[in-house]
Amino acid sequence: MSEAPRPSPVTLAAYGAVAIILAVELVVFWRALNPSAEGDYRAYYIDKTTTCLAQPMTGAYELGRRVSFRSDGAALTRELKPCGWEGPVGDGTHSVGETSRLRFAVGTADAPLELALEMVAVDMPGPPRQRVRVSANGIFVGEAGLTPGEPRRATFPIPVEALGGTGILDIALDFPEAISPGPGVSNTRKRAIKLLSAQLSAVDP
Repeated sequence: MSEAPRPSPVTLAAYGAVAIILAVELVVFWRALNPSAEGDYRAYYIDKTTTCLAQPMTGAYELGRRVSFRSDGAALTRELKPCGWEGPVGDGTHSVGETSRLRFAVGTADAPLELALEMVAVDMPGPPRQRVRVSANGIFVGEAGLTPGEPRRATFPIPVEALGGTGILDIALDFPEAISPGPGVSNTRKRAIKLLSAQLSAVDP
């Protein structure tokens, strides 16, 4: 009685590849049914509670320096924009979505700071003013009202407790009246402001 032919190495490799593909698809399918993502990923992709998915920016920044968010400041602001921004272009960096974030590396700073933002509302059909609600590492620090064509420099106090000892200051700008650019457009494409400059400084005693 003759033995059944043994599969060739090529056939075995093909079987193995199919098995791996099936295993990956099963894992993806299971995760789709049982999502376990946390933090920003869950809020953005699953819960849909934010339009701003933060990217791993360093926040590299020289404390006290005013940086331009127009096209001339692109090199200095690249690492300050984790999410929610488009640009810069000549007239500033445009917010996209209902929230935008800034990140500043503050090192060992352990005293109150002041954040100054120069902003202007977008000129689009919709609410005549844009509110900007500002939080620092999750602590609400103030609100500014902006109108189109009228740039405004607004300042926000950053208390010591907002610094958290991590060396990183994450600033969230929420736009309750952000404007959709058209019917059926995702809320991740809403428009609210143009950021012109930013400055984070120590507070004089």
